[in-house]
Amino acid sequence: MMYPKINSAQTIILYCEKFEFFNIVISPGSRNAPLAIGFASNKKFDCYSVVDERSAGFFALGMSQQTQKPTVLICTSGSALLNYYPAVAEAYYSDIPLIIISADRPGYKIGIGDGQTIQQKNVFGNHVVDFKNLGQDVNHSADSVLESNSQSLIPDSLNTAGLLKLQKNIQSSNEKIIADLFAKTLEFSRPVHLNVPLEEPLSDFVNQPSIEVKSKIKYSLENNDLTVFDNPLIKGYKKIMILLGCADKEVLSQNVINELSGFENIAVLKETTSNINNASFFGKIDQLIAPIELSKNSSDLFNKLKPELLITIGGMVISKKIKTMLRAYRPIAHIHLGHNNAKDTFYSGVEHFKINPDLFFITCLKKLALNYNYKELWNDLSKKRALAHKKYIKNSPFSDLKVFSQLESKIPLNYNIQVSNSSTIRYMQLFDFDKFSKVNCNRGTSGIDGSTSTAVGASVKSITPTLLITGDLSFFYDANGLWNSHIKSNFRIIVVNNNGGGIFKIIPGPKKSSALEYFETPHCLTAEHLCSMFGFEYSTAHNLNSLEQEVVNFYKKSDKPKILEIFTPSDQNDLVLKAYINNLK
Repeated sequence: MMYPKINSAQTIILYCEKFEFFNIVISPGSRNAPLAIGFASNKKFDCYSVVDERSAGFFALGMSQQTQKPTVLICTSGSALLNYYPAVAEAYYSDIPLIIISADRPGYKIGIGDGQTIQQKNVFGNHVVDFKNLGQDVNHSADSVLESNSQSLIPDSLNTAGLLKLQKNIQSSNEKIIADLFAKTLEFSRPVHLNVPLEEPLSDFVNQPSIEVKSKIKYSLENNDLTVFDNPLIKGYKKIMILLGCADKEVLSQNVINELSGFENIAVLKETTSNINNASFFGKIDQLIAPIELSKNSSDLFNKLKPELLITIGGMVISKKIKTMLRAYRPIAHIHLGHNNAKDTFYSGVEHFKINPDLFFITCLKKLALNYNYKELWNDLSKKRALAHKKYIKNSPFSDLKVFSQLESKIPLNYNIQVSNSSTIRYMQLFDFDKFSKVNCNRGTSGIDGSTSTAVGASVKSITPTLLITGDLSFFYDANGLWNSHIKSNFRIIVVNNNGGGIFKIIPGPKKSSALEYFETPHCLTAEHLCSMFGFEYSTAHNLNSLEQEVVNFYKKSDKPKILEIFTPSDQNDLVLKAYINNLK
């Protein structure tokens, strides 16, 4: 094992050991060499080298998404740090812990023309829980520090004893900064940023730690707020809707799920990314609601379906249809359960009950009960939609919609599914993909920029095989996600290539404009050459028959990861989807 001689770098490594943060993602550079070599030479850490910092950020996010523990990101100084920003923002809004550690030039070398220097302090602004800048060690290369005419670290008249005392104070302060910052990412399950000024030389190491960290680990996960049980909102309602957003399976226990199933005044609506599969809960939300918008008596139907009390659990809600409905037909009250942020998504105000959802329902479920058949309204609607869905899909032409219907029945159930944004996740929500091992999508910021990198990072820490289902623009946008030596042979990618951003033919506006090409981004690209370059097996499908043939071998064991690229007709996809919604009526 090698520990950097620079105290601040060594202290960071020792605190990562102390907090048991063992997953380290490093992007190559020179200024971060003390940290990179220090971590990589210590067998306690699992280190991953990812060259592209934007990809590295999402790769680390995917790892934390699976482990629910902070992943440490380390980069060199300059613009390298800025490339983390999309992943940092996604982690912030998705409640995923990350620790960004940026190596920096000393403060007196910023703004004087030195290379690879920018203003790194607090570059992520409001998208991290906290930012801290470590104090620069004055016992390292003091002569170089004193050469600067703008340094303010070491007084010119300071003697050796004074220098030792100054360094002791810096070390004590740095230990507290690191311990406090690490505690915050655990407490809030969000990213934090630590900036580390390092003076050269950067390549001096020792075999054993030369310092002993003293700060105690102090953090507490938020306790359940039991005062919520006295809230006047906890009472009987005829119509209660529970809406499950992005979450893990553990968000509700099976006992509570069974209990909820028995109350007729409670309807549970779930998204694919809620990762809860129960026959009495209502998935495919857009399929349920979209046809109502086309009905002449839509207002009457929505008034019947609107809840008196809305209870939300988990993170972001994907369905635009449920958002539109609940904003127009607002509940009397909205309660959000859990420690992740409460969002006033539906314009009706929200009460945040910081309590474990299981504990809340175990304690309060009977108080919420009334004898009313609210769930039956949704059940009748669900049955009608299921019959119309099955009938239309059976005879529908080859298109994006048909492809997703085939994928639903062909993917092995043990797969961990990662989904890209835009039309891909919206098509997924029309089918029963919540039956699979786990479904994740970057819905914090809902960008297309890091889907592949996130999926690769997730696959590294997933105990089951991982499949990424992605659109062509998301795939090509994050092509560097494949530039990664940690991809497993059982990793699979399905690219639905509709020659551009197909969603822009579906949403109102762009298709009617004269500038559709600036939304849709048509192209003639395929994944074939990327597969050759990055060592993937490659296969294609252009129709239903070829898709059925290719899927047979796609999930079989192999020595290489695989990509299946499915080409769909870009001029037909939106027409098929609109016909599908009309037929659901």
